[in-house]
Amino acid sequence: MKEQIEIPWLHTYEEIWLRLLNSERTPHAVLITGSRGIGKRSFASWLAGQHLEIDSVKEKPYHPYIIPQHADLRWIQPEDGKRDISVDQIRGLIEILSLSSYEGIGKVAVIEPFNMMNINSSNSLLKILEEPPKDTFFIMSSNFIHQIPATIRSRSIEIEVTVPSFNECHEWLSESYSENIDLGIELSDNRPLVAKYLMDLNILELRSTFIKDISGIIKSGKHIVNISEQWCKELETLPLKLEWMSYILIDAIKHESANEHAEVLSDSENITRYLGENSDIFNLHELLNKTNEIWNLFSGDTNLRKEYQLQSLFVAWEKELGISSL
Repeated sequence: MKEQIEIPWLHTYEEIWLRLLNSERTPHAVLITGSRGIGKRSFASWLAGQHLEIDSVKEKPYHPYIIPQHADLRWIQPEDGKRDISVDQIRGLIEILSLSSYEGIGKVAVIEPFNMMNINSSNSLLKILEEPPKDTFFIMSSNFIHQIPATIRSRSIEIEVTVPSFNECHEWLSESYSENIDLGIELSDNRPLVAKYLMDLNILELRSTFIKDISGIIKSGKHIVNISEQWCKELETLPLKLEWMSYILIDAIKHESANEHAEVLSDSENITRYLGENSDIFNLHELLNKTNEIWNLFSGDTNLRKEYQLQSLFVAWEKELGISSL
């Protein structure tokens, strides 16, 4: 497999940043927004590297998953096993930023994903953003712009990283893969790093098993307990499967609304067309909300038994979408 050394579609945002510098509008805080899996972390690394003149970032710009090391760089993420970025982490950051720069260039704090800040940590950060220490640069990244407080957004320059085109995704993935590229792009909704993750997981087998499981639930409601237990054993792919469940409902709603002209995932079209033609649209929306709630629950820390939550969701699907109930 050929090593992917950079994410080329990010060069557009490099130009945006350089224009800001040339216009003398250099901010003390930047908020990077956009979908998961399109390179926001890599862009944050590039910004930090440029500000601190880190040679490794200049040599390998936009290298996926690389976090540069530097004495004046602090990278804040949720601690292992924790759902949120805690107020204690932000207080510790503020204490460090109050000190002088080790190398005399400045200090950089990267906070990502910002949407995992709780209200206390967010309020604590706001205080330092209002009166930032000298030569301090904040970089924040978030998948969900609507979850960022207006007070934080008003004190930052926002740079939105958009989803690259199909051709850009395909060209980048083609450097490392020769099969299933189109399917990976389709299932990832044009998010290249998500597509790469899917293809590394053996996407055909994973997707085939998922469709078989969901079809069984919808057709007969059989094996709900067994399927929920199996999914919970495969925790790495559980959020992905719940996301795919949401896609099925969204595509069914598209079929109900647009009929034959709906743009939907090709490998599940038979299922979604059937559901769109035979299900009540209100029920589809209700199930979509419930499925997204379970996805959000599993995305964070929870003491609830995941298999019970999944079983409840599967029972709701069988009740509202199952062939026997239509």
